[in-house]
Amino acid sequence: MMLARVVQVEEIRQAGCPVRKQRRRVPVASTVLIVEDDLGLRETLRALLELEGYTVALAGDGLDALRALEGVSPDAILLDLMMPRMNGEEFVQELSRRGRRAEFPIIILSADTRARQTADQVGARACLPKPFDVDDLLSQIERAVAH
Repeated sequence: MMLARVVQVEEIRQAGCPVRKQRRRVPVASTVLIVEDDLGLRETLRALLELEGYTVALAGDGLDALRALEGVSPDAILLDLMMPRMNGEEFVQELSRRGRRAEFPIIILSADTRARQTADQVGARACLPKPFDVDDLLSQIERAVAH
């Protein structure tokens, strides 16, 4: 287990993301849906959040995320914008069309130069650029699941 944690943290560092020295534990079981098309980043985020005590659901794009929401009710959604088939903005529009947008705090995590503008338009709780700071990401997720 310790070796796996060291390897995962090293992968996060290699991705250019600083890693905090002290981990916080999630006080109550919280679920985060990660919607990210990059498999390596998706798995790294999964490992990071699981180390922090979150339950994690995964989706490779907006269509997969809609399917995932049929079986899980996340406390927050970590959403990339630029994805194949259904991008992040289209995903949020579909959530709205289905009357489910207000159920989930959304955190945008994207390299898209228009990410902040899109985050404002879709009512995202936060918007973090890629590469991201791990402490900032975890703080935003903690805030999102607390509300």
